[in-house]
Amino acid sequence: MTIDAVRAGLDVREVELDLSHRATGRDLHGFAHRGRQLTDLLLACGPQATSFRGLRLPLAGVVVALAEPSVAPVAAIGLADDLWSGPERGFREHLRAGPTTGTLKLVGIPLYALLRTRSVSGAVLVGLCANTLNQLDTRPGRALKAFGVGACLLGGAPRQAVAVAVLLAPYDLREMVMLGDAGSNALGAVLGFSSVQRITGIRRLGAIGALAALTVLGERRSIGSLIESTPVLRDLDRLGRAT
Repeated sequence: MTIDAVRAGLDVREVELDLSHRATGRDLHGFAHRGRQLTDLLLACGPQATSFRGLRLPLAGVVVALAEPSVAPVAAIGLADDLWSGPERGFREHLRAGPTTGTLKLVGIPLYALLRTRSVSGAVLVGLCANTLNQLDTRPGRALKAFGVGACLLGGAPRQAVAVAVLLAPYDLREMVMLGDAGSNALGAVLGFSSVQRITGIRRLGAIGALAALTVLGERRSIGSLIESTPVLRDLDRLGRAT
């Protein structure tokens, strides 16, 4: 709030009050306490953007690129969409609007995956994984839970990416930060590249078909509304969320 006040041109003054707090010393507990404070500061005040609606977005998803450099280009493309996207939603709206950051994602992510995997089916799978997780990132914690489920189904994902997901989960669930397209696309790409390494042949085609069907469903109907209307999915989706 202080940063927003300064950016708005308001005066900020420090007022000393006769208060005390539970001070921590130079021991393990104290260093851990200050470490959590530093983490809060970096996630809240590090990468920021303003949406097309004028809302400030503390985008924490870019830390995925720092932890897993192989998906850094995907995170960069997603960050461009976070910074400069308009009101368009879905493939059809982006294609109708002409060149947008959404069409950049539509072309750029599969193209990068094609260069990495040297496989058309691999590129399609990575692109669909990135888009699916991005479609799910409409409520706190939803995309991270989907990433966790995907990592378990695949038998694992890069440890660095899993560690980042675990770190961001409480912040995302409490609406203290946002993954943004940078984070959701990058985590989806992590699952995509892991899938390319683990599944081939008919299983890969089956995965592509399932994700393509989910993408089409998301174009015609909100996946979020489907989750909300399904009791078990709704309960899992709300688990750990503040509101």
